[in-house]
Amino acid sequence: MGVYQYLVTSVDAGVGVIQLNHPQKRNALGWELHREIIAALEGWTEDDDVAAVLLVGNEDYFCAGWALDVLEQVEGDDLIRFNDLACKLMTTVYDYRKPTVAAVAGVAPGYGMDLANMCDITVASENATFGSTQVKYAMNGFYHGMLRKVGAQRARRMLFTGDPIDAQEACRVGLVDEVVPVGTVRESGLRLARHIAEAGAELTTVLKEVALRASNMDHIGATAYELRVTADLIQRGLFTRRLASGLAALRSGNSRAAERLRP
Repeated sequence: MGVYQYLVTSVDAGVGVIQLNHPQKRNALGWELHREIIAALEGWTEDDDVAAVLLVGNEDYFCAGWALDVLEQVEGDDLIRFNDLACKLMTTVYDYRKPTVAAVAGVAPGYGMDLANMCDITVASENATFGSTQVKYAMNGFYHGMLRKVGAQRARRMLFTGDPIDAQEACRVGLVDEVVPVGTVRESGLRLARHIAEAGAELTTVLKEVALRASNMDHIGATAYELRVTADLIQRGLFTRRLASGLAALRSGNSRAAERLRP
């Protein structure tokens, strides 16, 4: 685990936790924060002790978006390098080989919202707000990130207007999966990430690959691909062990498939 200037990182029950920690800029994404998030994620890519990743700010703000002072100052080759760095962050998160959860409280404007949308699942505090605010600065928002979570009409409305929406509306349209009470977003996001991580890195990595690839296939290709994945999984020792424990639980009257439904 690296030492970072603007991140607090840890591993908790199979979850790699990345907490943005640049309060002077409200976690705005400048040179350093881009590089540090990329480095933290790359450090866990092949780490079998990390099966899922949680990305979180604090209970007052998630990420203020682009570091506007950097955009104001850079030009020429430096601007190209900064753009390339942003592209590397986006693709690193978007295509990460393990499940990712964003826990968002407070403001998540523009590129801050985009960062959450690059993650697989977003949990939001009741005080969270989201908006594709880049249009206010004559920039474009990350349309594809919105489109994969909400319908085309809502994604285009957000892209064209930059108007913010609150957490409840974000949940209603699918931008957010769960809304939690103020003050609990880290705890709630971590709880979800732990549930995912219980499967272990071997399995979560395979499932993330399915989630990334199958959505871009036609229905016949996706069916064939997912059956090949199943055939691969059932030949692994992991399946043999899980099947034995699952059958034992069923015989004792405790279905593992329904265990989360129990009070």
